[in-house]
Amino acid sequence: MSNLLPFPLSKQHALGEIRGMPSAKVFYPPHARQRMRERGVSRPDVMGCLKRGNITEGPAQMPKGTWRMTMSWFRAGCPLIVVVELDADDDGSFLIVITTID
Repeated sequence: MSNLLPFPLSKQHALGEIRGMPSAKVFYPPHARQRMRERGVSRPDVMGCLKRGNITEGPAQMPKGTWRMTMSWFRAGCPLIVVVELDADDDGSFLIVITTID
């Protein structure tokens, strides 16, 4: 049985899912890894944003069914923005990092 996310997905529910997400369930596609390298953003920076940041846009459901949101956080006094998509499958919820902006 699939672990479905509620519809509509509230900010509070999304934030709870994200805060409880283990790093092994956060995926970094090639585009995200490239942007992270270009912008000097590390995986610990991204995880810091996910664990301590706030949702500033979204969640908005994408055509493929994922929930996209923008999270903001300050690392070393500088703003960091991480765009993620939240999805669920038979193994539970997972995150896909879309891009980072510093």
